[in-house]
Amino acid sequence: LNTDMDIKYRQFEASDKKVIAELIESLHREDPGDKPMSVQKIKNTFDALTDHPDRGMIIVFEYQKEIIGYAILINFWSNEFGGNIVSIDELYIKKEFRSQGIGTNFIKYLAENTIGNSVALQLEVTSHNKKARKLYESIGFKPHKKNIFDLEL
Repeated sequence: LNTDMDIKYRQFEASDKKVIAELIESLHREDPGDKPMSVQKIKNTFDALTDHPDRGMIIVFEYQKEIIGYAILINFWSNEFGGNIVSIDELYIKKEFRSQGIGTNFIKYLAENTIGNSVALQLEVTSHNKKARKLYESIGFKPHKKNIFDLEL
């Protein structure tokens, strides 16, 4: 495998649910965030983005008809940026396909094909995921000056 791999990006379909749910669970096992993942949360995400495509989308990564990864993209307006932001809520590639330029190529694809007339891409990285942090900084992402706070309701 190499960076010239013929990776296809496509919209999530109902028939992808089982495989994408397994990949979401893999991401949260490998790189846990602040909140535990659950089957119900995954179902809620599938339903919300299927019923309200203006909120965002799930992109499926395929190599030779095998699903090898996904990205969950969320749209929101930012007054600070003066336009629509696409937040890369999750980006996951199966282990055997990593370090081959797939994530970098996907982000370049997003930058070149501005979804919803977006003015910026945004993402979060867990503090212990040094490899992802290094990758994103090498692409041009800059860390925020601000801290993020949550108030769970």
